Amino acid sequence: MKVTTSFFYKTFLSDLNKQLDAMFKAHEQLATGKRVLSPSDDPVAVSRIVKYKSEISALDEYKRVMDTAKNNNSAIETAIDDLKNMLIKAKQYAVNGSTDTLSATDRLALAREVDTLIQRSIETINTKFAGRYIFGGFKADTPAVNAQTGLYQSDNNLQYLDISFFLDVAVNLPATEFFTYTVDPADPSRNLKVLTPYNYNFTHDPNAPYDADPLGALLMPQPSSGAITNPASVFTTNGGTLTIKLAQNEAINVNISAGASLDDIRNAINNDPQACKYVKAWVVNVGDFPDYRLVIGSIPNGKSQMIRIDVNTSSGDNLNLLAYNPESGSVSMSFQENIQGYNYITNPNDPNYYSFNNNYLNENYYLRALHFLKVALENNDQGRIQKAVGYLDKIADSLYKQQSLIGARLSKIESISDYNLEVEKNTKQTLSNDQDVDAVQVISELNQTMTVLQAMRVTLTDFFRNTLFDFLR
Repeated sequence: MKVTTSFFYKTFLSDLNKQLDAMFKAHEQLATGKRVLSPSDDPVAVSRIVKYKSEISALDEYKRVMDTAKNNNSAIETAIDDLKNMLIKAKQYAVNGSTDTLSATDRLALAREVDTLIQRSIETINTKFAGRYIFGGFKADTPAVNAQTGLYQSDNNLQYLDISFFLDVAVNLPATEFFTYTVDPADPSRNLKVLTPYNYNFTHDPNAPYDADPLGALLMPQPSSGAITNPASVFTTNGGTLTIKLAQNEAINVNISAGASLDDIRNAINNDPQACKYVKAWVVNVGDFPDYRLVIGSIPNGKSQMIRIDVNTSSGDNLNLLAYNPESGSVSMSFQENIQGYNYITNPNDPNYYSFNNNYLNENYYLRALHFLKVALENNDQGRIQKAVGYLDKIADSLYKQQSLIGARLSKIESISDYNLEVEKNTKQTLSNDQDVDAVQVISELNQTMTVLQAMRVTLTDFFRNTLFDFLR
């Protein structure tokens, strides 16, 4: 190969430019702190860098979403705390109102205080956070509860936010979980379904247990022959006499004719001018299938355990199932606090489901319990005031459960937040390994390049100082 001056010059400039490019790249890496400045630098690393940056961007967005989820659930927790404090105050009023030392006027004053708690509770349950009602469903722009009727106006749906690549968390709590409930808006009596009048009878049937004693009553057992499927069929073959006494009042004899049905016995007790002063009887279906029983409660309510019933009939007659006298040892009926179909109705299709005295609704829904207490105080009804204490305790338990649910959500958010921070830290470290420059190494390479450039400059100067004649000497 013929090496000419021109060839040497071109080769020398090419090598010089390579060193200058290397020096420029080193300067650019030091200035930006990045090892990969263009896809051609490291195509595989660039692919990973894009993926890592996408994951970090997603983690940043999850961080903002988690803040929103945490703030929403913290607002729910604060509202539940407020409701719990009002329940504590209501229970104080109930305990105070159930004592014998208060007058009707005193209880009326307590009823006004409870009414204030009801209004404050509705305001709390209609709390808005970030423009949305936290105790509503998807209809988050509608107040959860109607302040006039107490009805729930939203839906039961939970709203979720994704707080990680694989987890989500709810950010609302539909009030139907513990506060109030929905009914058919086409029902003309819907305004009475939550804030129900005292002893209201939805069926308008005089024999319906609309004034059922919520504290409990005496319940007849099922006959040995099986469930009674028709309350108008013969119950007692021989008939007899029921001697009924309430506490220290006089004993009343109620005659039951032979061949009488459960309906006949109920009517005989309720139509007796003396017995109806102290007790009242109902025939109720206590099962999902026909299973009719006789229920006897006290007048006034709250004293059913003091009822004594002695039966005079032949041995083996079903009328003996109505005996209740613990002192003499003759006991067939039993005192029950929650009697299905009487004061504990779980089927919304039952006309008396929404009645004032339904223990099932009163012990499961916050607003029902407070309303029950308020109306009982207004009516100076000590028995029902006493029952309200138990309702408030049940509602408090429900609130604690819901608060535990919110606490679990907040704990979940905190746990995922810590996990996401660890993932973000590891992802950024891996990104740095692929993307960021090793400054010490680049400075070392830059110094080496500058040394080479200096040597090339000296060589170039010395070489081109000579002429052709210098080589011919």
